[in-house]
Amino acid sequence: MALSQQPRYPVSLTIDGKKMPFQIQFDVNDNTTKMGIKMQFVLSQEIQDPRAKQELANKISVALQKRMGDAGITIAYDDRNAYQNVIGFTIPLTSISDMLMKTFKGSGE
Repeated sequence: MALSQQPRYPVSLTIDGKKMPFQIQFDVNDNTTKMGIKMQFVLSQEIQDPRAKQELANKISVALQKRMGDAGITIAYDDRNAYQNVIGFTIPLTSISDMLMKTFKGSGE
């Protein structure tokens, strides 16, 4: 299975007090139990130790919660990601639709 060919974007997150660069790409998760937007952090190297990869995923998750929490966006770790060089998260469709509805309600119309 090949990784999606969606565009990749450079981002940096502060992890353990240091800015860490990542390449991020987005895709659609159409699994009926986890519908939403896939947010995939593509690593420059595969992490062989599953514990080290999980630790980095936890740190990325904390950084994302800090950034996205103010906007009311929730994220969920994708523990079924098939790629060794990707740490994936899903933004649930309900979170995206709630955010969009807030913009409609706040438009004053």
